[in-house]
Amino acid sequence: MFTQIRTLVIYSMIFMLLFVLHIVFAANDYHLLFRIIALLITVMTFFSGPICMLIEPSKERYRTIYLQGMLMSIPLSIGLGWAYSDMSVGSEMILFPLITIIVHGTIKQSIIGHTYGLK
Repeated sequence: MFTQIRTLVIYSMIFMLLFVLHIVFAANDYHLLFRIIALLITVMTFFSGPICMLIEPSKERYRTIYLQGMLMSIPLSIGLGWAYSDMSVGSEMILFPLITIIVHGTIKQSIIGHTYGLK
């Protein structure tokens, strides 16, 4: 049972750790560390499918994990858009999910076929 959600649990734990760190660094005015963590959160959001592929040990689950990572990135990118809009509704909340879908679609449909994260 756990092996089927192992990758998503690991990804989620890393994301939660970074999220907590960005709050701590912002609250303590560690601007450089906050920006580094915010960049890592952004990369993890837009590339969640490929990152999940790096974590997943089983080649048989690549397709499923990649799709789950892509689906997970959509609500994360909406939240990221909200954060980049200064915690208010803005165009980023629509733009960021489109970007993540394009990124995942581009990686999946590379010129060499279905790469599922280039792994």
